[in-house]
Amino acid sequence: MKGLRIAACFSFVSLSLLMIALTSDYWIVASDGRAYGGLWQECEDALCVSYGVDVPGYIQVTRDFLLLGMVAGTVSFFGFCASFFQTHIGSFSTKRLAVWACFAAGVCSMIAMFAYTGVYNDQIVVYGTWFGWSFGIGWASFILFLITGGLAYKTVGSTA
Repeated sequence: MKGLRIAACFSFVSLSLLMIALTSDYWIVASDGRAYGGLWQECEDALCVSYGVDVPGYIQVTRDFLLLGMVAGTVSFFGFCASFFQTHIGSFSTKRLAVWACFAAGVCSMIAMFAYTGVYNDQIVVYGTWFGWSFGIGWASFILFLITGGLAYKTVGSTA
C-alpha cells in the first residue's frame, strides 16, 4: 500500500509537470532572451501573438499528444487514488488501470517530445534560439511517468 501512495504522489507530480509544460510559453527562447515561444503563442519583447488556425504540424502533433498524455495521466492519478478505497470497478482492477494509464501517459508524452525535438532541433541554428525550461519540464514529465509506471507495476505485481 505504501508503494501505491508513493506512486500516486509521483503521478500527481508528473501530471502537474505535464500541465505546466503544455500551458507555458518557454519552449524556445531566443539567444538574446527577448523572444520566446510555446505551443500556443510566440512573444517578442512584450508583444505576444497567438497561433491562429495555421499552426505548424509539429506543434499540433505536440499539443495533441500532450493532451492525450494529460488525459491518461489524469486517469492514472485518479486510478491510484481510487485504489485506496475500492480495488475493482466492475471487472477492472483500479491498480492495473492506473499502471497502464501511467505508461500510456508516458508514451504519449514521449511521442510529443520527440515530434517537437526532431523538427525543431534542425531549426535551432537557423533561428538562433535554444530550448527553454518548458521544454525541459516536458521531458521530465515523460521520465517521471515511466518511473511511476515502473514503480507501480512492481508494487501491483507483488501484491497480486
